[in-house]
Amino acid sequence: MKTAPRRRSRAYYLIAGVQLDAEMGRLRALAVFAGGPLAAAEPELRVRRARRRPNRLGFAVPAEFRISVTAYPGIRPGDVLETLLHELTHLHVGRAPEPHAWHGPTFKRTLARAMAEAYGLEGVATRGSLHGAYAEAIQCRIEARADDRT
Repeated sequence: MKTAPRRRSRAYYLIAGVQLDAEMGRLRALAVFAGGPLAAAEPELRVRRARRRPNRLGFAVPAEFRISVTAYPGIRPGDVLETLLHELTHLHVGRAPEPHAWHGPTFKRTLARAMAEAYGLEGVATRGSLHGAYAEAIQCRIEARADDRT
């Protein structure tokens, strides 16, 4: 029997001003994830801390229903949000029975829909599975909102 995810202090989940645990809760409720494992249960969320930007910004372990997001110097809120949603999408889609099983057409379609639902992003040109395009678009939205407030 699977045990409930371990709860940590709120500070553990705070990266670049983003409260990851709260954002994960919001993202799990997206329509794109309805009927899937994320709608039914909360995955384990781990935060890795690195001294410099790593090659892997995050990863998902569907068999353990767990994701990890890496915090590093200079990480922006857009980077955090993109990585979190990317890894949650892996838990939802799993290994698709198609070429490029982890980052193939099913994953890309699902991630695009999730980005549209979560952050209002549509038509973002991405290069394969590389992180960055959605992060930049999210970051631009965050900065535009901040400019509107001043």
